[in-house]
This record gives sequence, C-alpha cells and structure tokens, in this order.
Amino acid sequence: MEAKENRPDACTASGTAESIYKYYSTDAPDIQEEQGWLCLPEDCAADIVSFCSEQTIAYDNLLAYAALSYLQDIDPEKPPSRDTLKFELLTLTNRCIDAYNLGKRDPNAAPGAKHKDAYPDEKQGAERYKRLSGLHFLQIAIVLRELHHAIGIPCNRADDDGNFDIGVYQESGPNKGCYDTTEEVLTRLIRSYNMAITTKGVTETVATLRDICEKKRACTDKDLVAVNNGIYDYGNKILMSFDPELVFLAKSHIDFVDHAPNPVIHNGDDGTDWDVVSWMNELSDDPEIVKLLWQIIGATIRPNVSWNKSAWFYSTLGNNGKGTLCVLLRNLCGSGAWASIPLKNFSEPFMLEPLTRVSAVITDENDTGTFVDDAAALKSVITGDPFQLNRKFKAPRNVLFRGFMIQCVNELPKLRDKSESMYRRLLVIPFDKRFQGCERKYIKDDYLNRQDVLEYVLYRVLAETDYYELDEPDACSALLDDFRVANDPLRQFADEIFPAASWHLLPCKFLYDLYRHWFQRNQPSGRMLGRNAFYESIEGLAEEQGWQLQERIRVDGRMDFSEPLILEYDVTEWMNKSYRGSDNDRRCMPELKDSYRGYVRISTAFFDGGYDIDDSTNKEE
Repeated sequence: MEAKENRPDACTASGTAESIYKYYSTDAPDIQEEQGWLCLPEDCAADIVSFCSEQTIAYDNLLAYAALSYLQDIDPEKPPSRDTLKFELLTLTNRCIDAYNLGKRDPNAAPGAKHKDAYPDEKQGAERYKRLSGLHFLQIAIVLRELHHAIGIPCNRADDDGNFDIGVYQESGPNKGCYDTTEEVLTRLIRSYNMAITTKGVTETVATLRDICEKKRACTDKDLVAVNNGIYDYGNKILMSFDPELVFLAKSHIDFVDHAPNPVIHNGDDGTDWDVVSWMNELSDDPEIVKLLWQIIGATIRPNVSWNKSAWFYSTLGNNGKGTLCVLLRNLCGSGAWASIPLKNFSEPFMLEPLTRVSAVITDENDTGTFVDDAAALKSVITGDPFQLNRKFKAPRNVLFRGFMIQCVNELPKLRDKSESMYRRLLVIPFDKRFQGCERKYIKDDYLNRQDVLEYVLYRVLAETDYYELDEPDACSALLDDFRVANDPLRQFADEIFPAASWHLLPCKFLYDLYRHWFQRNQPSGRMLGRNAFYESIEGLAEEQGWQLQERIRVDGRMDFSEPLILEYDVTEWMNKSYRGSDNDRRCMPELKDSYRGYVRISTAFFDGGYDIDDSTNKEE
C-alpha cells in the first residue's frame, strides 16, 4: 500500500507519533468564516483600560475587547481555573466600564481638584455603561471559542446554509479528543461561566457562537480512526496525539495498545479456557463468514470508510452468538459512540436524531414482522448520503451519517422498496450455529467487557489488517437471493410460474388473473398489486426467466395445448367454458383469440411450428 502524500513513512510495526494534524487539517478555505470584526485592535491590546477611558468605544466592543485582551495572556494549554477566570475577566471588564464612564483626567486639573473638575468628561445618566454582575453572553461565547475550541460543524456537504451544530472540544473526560455537539453539554458549559445566566442568555450565547465561530467539517479521512488514547492512522499504522484541528464526534473508548496479546482466560468453575479468536471461529463453520465478521468489527470503528453496506445478522434460532457479538461491538465502540435504532424506526418521524453524534448503529432486537414502509432514509444512512432528519419542535434538517450499521433479525423484514439499489446495500449474514447445553453467560457478562480482550481486538482489526471493502461470501449471496424472493411476492410468483408454464405464450391478462389467484393462496394477508402496477413490474422479472414481452403476437400453436396452472390455481376466467366433461386437460384449454399482448418464451422462438417471436400482427386483442 502506498504511503499517503505528506504523511510520515509507514512503520514496520504499529508505533506512536506526535500529532501531524497540519497534514490532515479539516479547515477548508471555502467554509472559513470572516472573523476580522472580532479581533483585538492593536491600539487597545497593550492597555485596554486606558483605551476605554478615551470614551470612543461602543458597549459591545468594550465587552468583546476586554475578553480578548484578557485571553491574549492566557496559555490555552494551561488556563486558570474556571472560577479564577470568571473573577479576573469580570474584574477587568468592570474596570474598563468604570474607565469609560469616568473618562480621562484633565491634565490641567490641579492636584486635589474637585472630582467634576478633574473628570469633566464623566458620563452621566443614561450615557453611563452598566457594570456587570456576571460575565456577559458575548464574553462567554468568546471564551468558548478561544479556550474550548468551539466551532461550527456542518451537518452535510452544504457549508453555507446555516445547517451546522456548535461543537466544543473535550480536553478531558471519557470523550477526550472529540467535539461534543449535544445541547446539554453546551448549555452546561455556558452556565459554568455564569450560573445566574437566564435561559434567554443561554440562547443568546449560542446565537453568538454561531456568528463568531469558524466552520470545520468533521474529519473524513478514511485512514484516521479516533481511539481512546489518540488518533490511529490505519494506512501508516501509527498512533498520533489528539488535536482540536482534527474534528471527531465519536471515538472508540478502548486504548490502542501496540502488539496487544490475545489473552487466554481460564474458568475454574467449568475448567474451560477461552480466547476471543477461538470464540470467533466458533460462530460459524464457514471460514469466509468468520473472516467477514472480523472485517465487520473493524468497519464498526472505522466510520470514515464508505462501506456502502449494512450487515444484517440473521438466524431464526436462539443461542446463535449474534447477540453476544453485538456486546463485543458495543464495548469496542464505548458509551455514546453507538445507538440502537430498529429498522422500523427508519420510516418513523423523530427517531433518527442519535445519528447526528454516533459512529455506529448496533441493534440486536428487531420485531418479527417488521415492515419498512419508506426505505429512503435507510438507504441514505447506509451509503452516507444526505437525508432529512425530522426533529420534535424544531425545523427539519438535512444531515449525513458517517458510520456502519448492524441489524440483528430473527425474521427477514419486509421492505416496500424492492429495488436492486436497496438489495445491493445489504450484507445478510447467516448465523447457523446453535450453542445448546450449558449457557456460558460469563462470555457476554465478563470476558467481552475486559479491557485486555478489547485492546487485543482493537489492535487486531487496526494493525493486522488492510482492507477498505467487505467480503461477500457465497453463503451471504445465497441468503440475499432468498431475501429478494421472500421480500417480493411478485418475484416469488415469477420464480414459480414462468418455469412451470406449459404455454409458450402467456397473455398479459392471463398472467394477471393467475397472479390474483396465486396471491390469494400464498399471501392471504398481503397487499395485492393493481393491474397497471403488475404490468409495470412483471416485465423485468419475466426477462430474468427468459420471457420477452410482445405487443401483438399471433398464437400460432403456442397455446394449442392445456395449461395445468389454470386448474392448479383455479383460474376460472381461463377455463374452457363450453366443456362440461371431466377431462382436466380439456378444461385447461380455453377458447383463444388469434393474437395477444403477452410474454413469449425466448428459448422457443423457433420450434416445430416454424414461427419466431417477431411474428406479430396488428390485430386488436
């Protein structure tokens, strides 16, 4: 694999390196905000209090310049405590306000002169600026921008439509190295600088942040993976330090440990030895499936790769291991980095909001009989395309989801969307094993929660692999074919009827009448297609079966024998109405027209009658 341009050379083994964020900057010239209006003027940088005494500064500028002047002397890496900052900035701001209100001392005033003589320009009444009892929302916004790296993170590829969230960088805590865009975290941070601030003040602070913060897109480099102790470069196999210039909204909460060993755990109660590699091998007898499952583990923590697939773990049996595997996946991601969103929720309003801040969807329970009425959002989520996110009491917005989705199903769900664009997004994985006997709950409850196990899994899928696409084993392809048929009654109909037909010409009207009777028998609770929808949908399926639609074609021997499907499905409309005997063959030989609009079996274009499928006529049906 070639080293990426402007990156350090790949190491022979995974190692660590200082941040090289300048090579990966998510700053884009086309989305930078113009911030010149919120900079500290040179003439007030040295002594902001003296500058304010000139009485040539507006109130909002005074507040902003006081904050910027104070912050210019702060080391962002070692800021003072929050209480100290609040006190010192508030004190400086009120000194500036006092200096403005008082004005400069008259240089000609004698020592001991009266106050009004010494300060002839002192502001009076409504002209005086009001002192602060707590930090102003404008100042809080500036502090958040300068010390907490507050930025605007676009929700989709459009950078100038106002569709972005304010994110604040997490210097410590479980989400260290990530930007948090949740409203609760931002509100809590704002209030930490003024506990008495009103709800309106919080709203004003957020509005100010949206005006003064630069925009930065979330990192989309397919090789960069945020883990608990840094940013792992998958392409060059090195671990880098966190840096606010790289925008991540979620990370794996497991440390990357170079050359982490595969721990073997002995259970004294039942005398068994367990390790995660052996356990993964037990999940399937098909080594290609096992390999794919390891790839899926890696895909779950590499959200910047466009996998364009959703993995569906399928089994009608219990105790098959798919739920336990989901526990491993969730633990590898960590709290806040994944969400459980059942398939049915993708066609429901207000259910997809978690997708704005997680990097994986891991759902181990879907209701049997699930029907996805509208798959538009589902398809967009799988391929990372924009989709409309509806929010309660808020305007809808277009968003992107970058991540991987896993759904566990005990029954293949029904999708209204039966297009190939839907099916090619699905990777349906069979879990055929059943682990009967003594249930080993300690695997799920204990082993897969252990840090050393998770550290090995993380090391294995990052340092010991090199892939950007998911395999599709034969077993998965076969199961997807089964799903196509099960999900589409019309495909079932086509798969059953066209090969079984005796006639070499199937009139369109006959096919629809046959479909109605077939549907009533096989899908009694389903929704039958109308005539026009049937005619539109059946053509492609017929071609797959080797039949071709002809607008007008003469019968010419193609239907001169019985069609047993008429009797099998009791298609009374096409029975021989003039025959009253018991010969079933004659009952299935109706009186025919000279020509029909219908489907001709291509393989019999020429047979003993000597005709071909282009033999047509202008006769009316």
